[in-house]
Amino acid sequence: MRRLQQLGGRTRAANGDEVDALPRSTVSTVLRGNKLPRSEFVSAFVTACLVYGGQPPERVAEATERWLAQWRVLYAAETGEGAEEENSPGDPATEPPKTGIVPRHLPLDVGFLAGRGPAFKAADELVRRRSSSVLHVSGPVGVGKSAFAIRWAQRMADDFPGGQLYVDLRGAHGPLDTEHVLGVLLGGLGVHEDDCPADPWRRVELYRSLIVHRRMLVVLDNASDTDQVRPLLATGEHCRTIVTSRNRMSGLVAREAAHRLTLEVLSPEAACAVLSAAIDGKHLVNARADLEELARLCGYLPLVLRLAAVKFADRPGQGFQHFVRTMRDDSQLLSLALDGDRGDIRAELEFSYRRLGLEAKRYFRKIGLVDDAGFTLERGAALAGIPLAEADRLTGVLESEHLVAEVGWRKFTMHRVLQAFARIKAKEHAAACEPRTLAAA
Repeated sequence: MRRLQQLGGRTRAANGDEVDALPRSTVSTVLRGNKLPRSEFVSAFVTACLVYGGQPPERVAEATERWLAQWRVLYAAETGEGAEEENSPGDPATEPPKTGIVPRHLPLDVGFLAGRGPAFKAADELVRRRSSSVLHVSGPVGVGKSAFAIRWAQRMADDFPGGQLYVDLRGAHGPLDTEHVLGVLLGGLGVHEDDCPADPWRRVELYRSLIVHRRMLVVLDNASDTDQVRPLLATGEHCRTIVTSRNRMSGLVAREAAHRLTLEVLSPEAACAVLSAAIDGKHLVNARADLEELARLCGYLPLVLRLAAVKFADRPGQGFQHFVRTMRDDSQLLSLALDGDRGDIRAELEFSYRRLGLEAKRYFRKIGLVDDAGFTLERGAALAGIPLAEADRLTGVLESEHLVAEVGWRKFTMHRVLQAFARIKAKEHAAACEPRTLAAA
């Protein structure tokens, strides 16, 4: 037993302490008991036994993985999650498991959504085709990707009796790492934190094993890039994953055949409807022109519209016309707060801006000076003083983060909120360069 304990190596306890992977008391308890041991114990015990028996490393690795595969099947059967025999013979994925946890993790619906009827129909059609298990909802900051995905998932919940998992992939200090997210997903499936494999790929295998025979919907909200998302995709035949991101994730579309659904800014009519739903009607009497101007200033973005309406509702005594005038100021517009944790609209845009390279940042600042009518590639190249081919490449980079939008052949536009942000970044850059210019003189 002492030799097996030595060959089992070390592991990390829940409190972070490094301990023996095979304590003698634990080995005795496990071998005498009738409870399924933790996966880490199985891995350490099988490895130690095979090494003690003189097996070569490649045979040890192969046999250990075979034992772990059996452990995953037993775990799924014990918890009732993913056990094929638990399902009805007619359709193994149409009924929820008879035992175990059925997660219902979808957040609260935002309530009022305007102008998204066609997008909902498109999402329904994409899922009905069943040509892909992944729906990617893309669009610029504030366009309502999360609200749309949550509403759609709520509508489709009855089609996924195995449960609905939800994870916001971007934490307060940046994108969440995949290993942590897998722990969250496994926790939603009833796996205790202490039973989560330490190895990231073992976590992926366990996650997929537990949902493979269930009809589940997984919502991955605010994804940063394709690499973050790929290990989290639900791979079961009857599972679906919906991913939201401001990144176009071309890799997900190319390799995983994800269906991309791009949400555009609202029409002027729908944007005014969002404002009218949140502002007391008495303030909007004879104020149609002001209402339309505010919608334009907010870039027809649902989130910005709602935040502007709430800000006015907090101090209605200033008068609606006066409030609209204040929103003409770039800094006032960009200071509209999201909530106590995420900061303001500008903080959200900074996240996308930081992802750009130096050349793309400079190009973004330059084209922010164009008027509301948008710009052609020729105009963008002239503003930035670069060749047309380079302007084409950099425009594509900005498109991938939804910082510009194509509106015609070689013609692009940037909505009012992004223009305001680009102008502020241009001023900041000029101010930062000025001391160096003076020093050089």
